[in-house]
Amino acid sequence: MNARICGVLSANLLAAALLFAPGAAADTIPGADAAIGKAESALGTDQFGPWGCEAFVAYAFGVSQAQYGWDGAAETMYQTLLQRGQIHTDMDAPRGALVFSKSPYGAHIDIARGDGTYISGGVQGLKRGYGDGHNIQILPTPHVGSGWVYRGWSLGYPE
Repeated sequence: MNARICGVLSANLLAAALLFAPGAAADTIPGADAAIGKAESALGTDQFGPWGCEAFVAYAFGVSQAQYGWDGAAETMYQTLLQRGQIHTDMDAPRGALVFSKSPYGAHIDIARGDGTYISGGVQGLKRGYGDGHNIQILPTPHVGSGWVYRGWSLGYPE
């Protein structure tokens, strides 16, 4: 085989490997920075109440929560995304990913900040007195304590 053809094939293979590598930059969420900025503007408040994780995430992304139902929307979204094969179970959620967990209290949804921390709403409904005592906080894990199960993340809302 000609050296020139080998060089072109090698370059194409390298480009494909980088493009489709796990954790590649292709895993981005449209509007993630704006959503995180909006979410962070509510930090330390009690907006959306002690069980308002779904409403908080919908607010941050500017999505109507009504399309997923007001009660149990985190579970509805998770199940829809799971059925479509859009849930990733690794712990490397990119910035702006929707992150799901569950406990005996029910399903929960956070927003990944892309640095291993999560913005969460409804924290006091999950664990009274946790952190700074407010409903909207930055969490070091995608849940607030024992009994919680990490379920995975998605690049966005189901359509």
